[in-house]
Amino acid sequence: MRRVAILIVTFGVIAPVSPAARGEQGHGQNFVLVEESRLPLDPSPAGTSTTDVDLVDVDGDGDLDIYKAQGTDGFAGRPDQLLINDGHGHFVDESASRLPPENANSLKVDFGDVDGDGDLDAILANVGPELLLLNDGLGVFTDGSNRLPPPPPLLDDLSPDARFADVDGDGDLDILVSNEIPFPGPFPGAQDRLWINDGTARFSDETATRLPAAIDQTAAMLPGDIDGDGDLDIVVLNRGPEKVLVNSGAGVFTDETEDRFPDTEDSTRAGGLADLDRDGDLDLVTGNSRGEAAAIYFNDGRGVFVAGDFGMTPRPDETIAGLELVDLDGDGDLDVYLSNAGALLTGHGFVGGPDRYFRNNGVGHFVERTPSHFDPPSDPTTDAAFGDIDGDGDLDLVVGNSGENGGERVFVNYPCAGGLCSIRSE
Repeated sequence: MRRVAILIVTFGVIAPVSPAARGEQGHGQNFVLVEESRLPLDPSPAGTSTTDVDLVDVDGDGDLDIYKAQGTDGFAGRPDQLLINDGHGHFVDESASRLPPENANSLKVDFGDVDGDGDLDAILANVGPELLLLNDGLGVFTDGSNRLPPPPPLLDDLSPDARFADVDGDGDLDILVSNEIPFPGPFPGAQDRLWINDGTARFSDETATRLPAAIDQTAAMLPGDIDGDGDLDIVVLNRGPEKVLVNSGAGVFTDETEDRFPDTEDSTRAGGLADLDRDGDLDLVTGNSRGEAAAIYFNDGRGVFVAGDFGMTPRPDETIAGLELVDLDGDGDLDVYLSNAGALLTGHGFVGGPDRYFRNNGVGHFVERTPSHFDPPSDPTTDAAFGDIDGDGDLDLVVGNSGENGGERVFVNYPCAGGLCSIRSE
């Protein structure tokens, strides 16, 4: 069994774990993550990549399960996987009994209660038509994709991201679908889409009346109230200029990028909206590929973003495929974890490279602390998820990997006493 000492890190916004919960006083910087064999054997055939990994309690039993979105570097699909937690942080593959027998080429999954029955449903962004999976309350999903609008032509439906958000303020979850044409050549991108929930988890495509017409190579659309008026605006992460779409209050969006965001040309693949400097508004941090540094933009309190210095020196072979915001040290602010797939070979094939951890000093100034805290995974990491998988009150780590260079890995968080970290195993 391979065991590697490494730190906690996350992708998305994870609720802070208090110092008291970790048995610490003040800032908690003494912790170690240890790789442990808690996952079942992966039956996926050659050519399968895990494109997204989520920790989520799908069966409502109080512990975190693992959902793996899987795909390929072409148009062929692969079955996703659902790994159920036994309550102690070990996982059993129950995909066959809990997921419909789909072979979609999936890129991203998001969870939310779309039908108001109190459990978590899922939307899957795919190469080709998206999938809506409806939960029966016990973690068994059925295909509800017939509730989605008809898909556009395939080359307008290469979707790296889909996520739930109540954009029109009516109390149910709508769906934002990001689209791109990622191939080299004369492909300019595709129109992002907005599907509105009628309150019964049936969706209509209202893109034409609610989103500005734009052909972009979009990696994700991040919903958040950037201007403090009580509704959800959207920051669009692009290969090329990012965009800021401001909500009218009724779910109709206007492009106000020119007045609210500096001109950018980054190859953005991931990002997060959160209050990074503790001044009460939402800032933005982005992870960029093609050897470009992560970037940070501070909100002036009115929804106008000013570029800051994230303090990252990029490596020429980095492909930042994912970004998580999480309070790793329990000091009440959000740190940044970047997943790095490394140099691109071809398709979904990457060489792999070390992930990177940047600690927030509390006011949005980040310093890389990777060597000080952990030996990071050097796999071709496409995504990661943080959560308390073993119920001991701290954050553990699951990483998802691309291509032929290894499967998923789990790192369990153990505390360090007196500043000395000892590697523990079961």
